[in-house]
Amino acid sequence: MKGYGPFYYLAEAFRGLRANSLVNLLAVGTISMAMLIVGFFLIVFLNVRSAVNVVGDRLAMSVYLKDGLSDHEKDFLAARLRSEPGVRKTAYLSKADALASFKKEIKGQEALVEGLGENPLPDSFELNIYRAYADTDRLEAMAKKISGYPGVEDVSYGKQGAEVVSGLYKMLTYGGSALAVLLGVSIVFIISNSVRLALYSRGQEIELMQWIGATKGFIQTPFLLEGMMLAMLGSALAVGILAALYFLLPLEVVRFLARPQGLAFLPPSVVAGMIAGGGFLGLTGALVSVSSFLE
Repeated sequence: MKGYGPFYYLAEAFRGLRANSLVNLLAVGTISMAMLIVGFFLIVFLNVRSAVNVVGDRLAMSVYLKDGLSDHEKDFLAARLRSEPGVRKTAYLSKADALASFKKEIKGQEALVEGLGENPLPDSFELNIYRAYADTDRLEAMAKKISGYPGVEDVSYGKQGAEVVSGLYKMLTYGGSALAVLLGVSIVFIISNSVRLALYSRGQEIELMQWIGATKGFIQTPFLLEGMMLAMLGSALAVGILAALYFLLPLEVVRFLARPQGLAFLPPSVVAGMIAGGGFLGLTGALVSVSSFLE
């Protein structure tokens, strides 16, 4: 209907919130509990992902060379390794450097190496691998490919570390997705029921509006705003509770989850995403109820 702007719809939405205050309060509380779970998971996810990224950034692959390679052959092999997808950085390690590094690792027991006489360690290239290639299948394929290069004797990498990184990524990704879907459906259901109660309580008013020619959009807009505001309020409340708990907990309790300075809270972009996402779910739940009611 003409002559009614955004302020009218907002005023009607607030009127609906006040008219069903008890039901809406319960809805906000329930939504905040659901979003608390989401927020807690996000905090754990972001901090564990940060720790996993550190492990992933340290993934390395050792390419051991055959004896007797010329400098030209080594340079050619280095160029091929640098061009290999997934290789971030290459470093050449000579037999002498490898032996010196090994002696540092067994400091105090150098006699064990000196008794060998000739240096048994080969020349090698140490490759730093991009985190995106931390998947064990991709690393295995890369190692198999490089081992076929001329002049390469053997290839090794931290298979167990790669499996841990890959497993954590999959667990966090799939587990988080499943949790988000489950809680998202729950929020839609909660908002749908709350708006449905509001619709029934104002059934006569809605029927009268339909009789005088009010459009479907005119009738449903305040209820859609009501559902969206309920979900956004519940999400904002959940963020506030998480922030309070975060600042109350001593960092030592959760230091093992995060980087050295302690557990990091949700960044502003994630907080905004939670509230906006809650609003979208609220809008969806309200639309489900309004659409079925006005048919």
